[in-house]
Amino acid sequence: MELPIVITASTLASILAAYIVLRCRCALVPDVHKPNKPLIPKLGGLVVLAYVVVSFTLLSIGKELINSMYYVIFYTTPIVLGIIGIIDDFTHVHEFLRVGASVLYPLIILLAMGDKLGYLNFPIIGHFSNPVVVIILTIAAYGIFSNAINMMDVVNGIVPYSMILTSIIPLAYSIMINNTTLLQMTLALLIPSIILFAFNKYPAKLFNGNGGTYSIGALVAGLMLYSGLGTLILLVMVPYVINGLLIIVSSRGIKSREKLKPSTYMNNFIIYPNLNKGSTLTLMKIIVIDEPGDERKVIRSFYTVFNVATALTILLFIVLYVMGWV
Repeated sequence: MELPIVITASTLASILAAYIVLRCRCALVPDVHKPNKPLIPKLGGLVVLAYVVVSFTLLSIGKELINSMYYVIFYTTPIVLGIIGIIDDFTHVHEFLRVGASVLYPLIILLAMGDKLGYLNFPIIGHFSNPVVVIILTIAAYGIFSNAINMMDVVNGIVPYSMILTSIIPLAYSIMINNTTLLQMTLALLIPSIILFAFNKYPAKLFNGNGGTYSIGALVAGLMLYSGLGTLILLVMVPYVINGLLIIVSSRGIKSREKLKPSTYMNNFIIYPNLNKGSTLTLMKIIVIDEPGDERKVIRSFYTVFNVATALTILLFIVLYVMGWV
């Protein structure tokens, strides 16, 4: 099916999902960083799911996906994890079920592929064709990023903003080499992120919710694995990796966000670090540890972190491209 048709239909479905969520005012939660604590719907996951489901359906009808199970993993894993996340937005889903689904679902698809796994390419690092290595990298990427993004969805706008930045290099590369498959995959992350950012930026009218962060995490994991630009995408995502490691180490294991001891607290709408023994260590805590500030200050600091990571990675991409290493 023609790419403009797929993009247009998927984008309209995503916009419609955002409109419906904002109109129905379902699954409301307070925005605790605002003075009046307004109630905000947390079903941003439907915005992502709408785009991915329509894209996958149209590409399947057009038989563009028939030759590669990798692309089946790319499109269906965000759907599976997004649905689990939306269920979690209404009722608690145990963290081990969420993590298990992010690992087991792509593993099942990979095992179904048998000896047709192909290879994964990570610039600078190299190619990986050993089936065991391919499986380990796949389940690690989906297991880590679907949950790491969820753990850093703490203030307005930073998740969709960072995903827009993450899309820059694969978008440019797909256009430079005229790779429509990579372009489709990149737009599956970029366009829902732009739509989410329009409503999730400060002051938020829509929260990403667990459905949004899990599905976005699966999309960026798939893009890292199957774009041929995995190392570069990983470098842009370093703040998520650092934040996830800080949380796991300081909380001594994998726990849901609701079970973590708060890393910060708020007084007169100024965010302060929680210095009590046993409090979770996060990037947000590090940001405010020397100079507490309001939500807008924290957001600007997060934006700066991702801007620097992206700018440095773009410079590396240019060098690698000129040298013919990507």
